[in-house]
Amino acid sequence: MTNNAVPPAKNISVRLKVLRAEYGWTQAEIAGKLGISQQMYSKYESGNTVLDADMVKKVCEVYGISADYLLGIEPTGKSVAQQQVAYETTDENIDLIVEKVLSRMKKTNL
Repeated sequence: MTNNAVPPAKNISVRLKVLRAEYGWTQAEIAGKLGISQQMYSKYESGNTVLDADMVKKVCEVYGISADYLLGIEPTGKSVAQQQVAYETTDENIDLIVEKVLSRMKKTNL
């Protein structure tokens, strides 16, 4: 019996491509946000180079996703805490959400 599972590096590279497309960014744009060259980002996206822990953290911060999603552990990009906030939409939480969104926009230069 053959194993048809996709190697983990390829799963991550697929997620990187999908996320970049969702944001409408070029490889050069996301590379700039991550502080790396476009060539290096291309290697990550093609699965030829594996992201180290620091790069996983940076990617997750830029895209606002959990490392569990990026690594294929969790089916959605939202962490458990983010999912909980989505269910608790009160006036106080709306202010918190707006604050987080504005902070994320500043971090990603939007």
